Amino acid sequence: MDTLKAIWKYVLPYRGRFILSTVLGILSGLFSGVMIIGFQLIFSLVLKGKTTTLGEGIELPLIGEINPAALLGVAGDTPVGITGVAIACTFIPVLIFMRGFLGYLSSYMQAWVTSKVVYQIRNDAFRSIMRQSPGYFNNARTGELMQTVISQTGVVQRNAMMLIQTVVQRPVTIIAILVPLFASDWIFTLMSLVIFPACLYPILRLGKRVRKVGAKEEYDSRALMASMQESFAGIRLVKAYAREDHEMQRFDHSNASMTTNMVRWAKALELIGPIVETVASFGIAAGLVYAWHRGIEAQKFFVLVMALTQIYPPLKELSRVQLFLQKTTIAAGMVFEILNRTPDIQDAPNAESIGRTSGAVSFKNITLYYRDKDDVKKDIPAVKGIDLQLDPGKFYALVGRSGAGKSTLFSLLLRFYDPDEGAVLLDGKDIRLCTQNSLRANIGIVSQDTFLFHDTIRENIRYGRLDATEAEIIAAAKKAHAHEFIEQISQGYDAVVGEGGCNLSGGQKQRISIARAVLRDAPILLLDEAYSALDTESEKIVQDAIHTLSTGKTVVAIAHRLSTILEADQIIVMDQGRILDRGPHAELLSRNPVYQNLYNLQYSSEEQRQA
Repeated sequence: MDTLKAIWKYVLPYRGRFILSTVLGILSGLFSGVMIIGFQLIFSLVLKGKTTTLGEGIELPLIGEINPAALLGVAGDTPVGITGVAIACTFIPVLIFMRGFLGYLSSYMQAWVTSKVVYQIRNDAFRSIMRQSPGYFNNARTGELMQTVISQTGVVQRNAMMLIQTVVQRPVTIIAILVPLFASDWIFTLMSLVIFPACLYPILRLGKRVRKVGAKEEYDSRALMASMQESFAGIRLVKAYAREDHEMQRFDHSNASMTTNMVRWAKALELIGPIVETVASFGIAAGLVYAWHRGIEAQKFFVLVMALTQIYPPLKELSRVQLFLQKTTIAAGMVFEILNRTPDIQDAPNAESIGRTSGAVSFKNITLYYRDKDDVKKDIPAVKGIDLQLDPGKFYALVGRSGAGKSTLFSLLLRFYDPDEGAVLLDGKDIRLCTQNSLRANIGIVSQDTFLFHDTIRENIRYGRLDATEAEIIAAAKKAHAHEFIEQISQGYDAVVGEGGCNLSGGQKQRISIARAVLRDAPILLLDEAYSALDTESEKIVQDAIHTLSTGKTVVAIAHRLSTILEADQIIVMDQGRILDRGPHAELLSRNPVYQNLYNLQYSSEEQRQA
């Protein structure tokens, strides 16, 4: 019920069309009763029986006896004739068209409403995912998120429309048919329907089975999407290790499980139809015996049986409501789990939007524990008791073994995480009191894991500032030493970089990333292993570009290659989440054993490579 209430909130803005579609559906259902009465009148006039002239009265359910001659304004002894037959038969397609047209209008309105609802749900689900902190994505699978936002909302759309039509229109249709039937011959109608409750038991039993199968199918589809997304994202690794067959087996396992559950779902769903129809046939057979005993005329019996057959399709659809409702609830539950998830990092109610800062950063007694997917703290803190002052316009470097806490400080400054203790200050203001967007507008980043969108070079650079002009984009590319190679590429700035920038070399991707940071022109620049994946020639070019980019900014670099940070104003040595020492290169090399070890290991390795 909570899920259905949540969906209803999305329907409310379109309640006018929703109500109209419901009214049209009810009218379409009611028109089925009108058709039964109309058909009885037509068959009484057309089929051979006691009615031979228009003046003879015809008994109709609910209406009573009518005189066609009086209605048409003709003589009572006027024979039915070919003209009367032709006119009467013409009303059959008219009646069917009217019911069909009302049903079409209702379905169209419902499709419009459900499409708008799903459009908004998808947007909100994507927006909710985008608001989550990086910690959420550490434990979430991208493929599952994609499948939930796209496929599960599609399930909600399709099934919700079917459920609305079934729950609103089908009961009205059944009642509209039953009323004239009972009015015409209540004993025959009751005998024909009395056995129908017998089919409820197997339907309920099937419902329990299908609920589990439907849930398993939806979860299998998420696993299938996740497997496929990971295979595509890691295609270079898959190819390099010749693991195509292994990935095919993983995909096949998920695909086979989902297919099995799809077949089980379809089997159970389709089994309901024959059960309902078979049980109904016993009722019709009993009604036929009663009609023979009572001597009911053929045309009347034909109308009664035809009306009864019109009841069973909507009854069959109603019998499936529970199954579709279960599947819709499961799919919607997955979607609303994302929609209702509160981001770990949120703007404070009194958060202010800050303008451009000077770039002064302070870490005040910072301690942070990472958490697992159940939000349980790790035993060992990622950083502990960090006190660090970064002055505007200076170059700082963070060095230390892997896991020392260097990247964690970057994440804290970007407010990807909030510290368990202490505070991060920007120009003396706690960053938790700033809006996240305005905080990050003051920070540019160049990372070893350069990410480029599958778009043109121009748009990848423009990502740094979306309102940048063509001239500003080219100027940024020149400062990043990227303009030269861009001009040499076919299509230049309009060239598509490929998935993740696969059409460019590592150095070219890095220079595009630097051009993006140049365009952003933030007062704080974070360099995360910006040179680690580059050859010597590319490193020199990128170094020059970063030197241009760094002018006048507070630069904080993480570097394993100490040669790139020897000129830093201050080098911060970290180990096991703590700051061991800080100072210029020469001082640290003379006094700090951890820094000495890092330096000796690196330079001895380089000497061996050169030898």
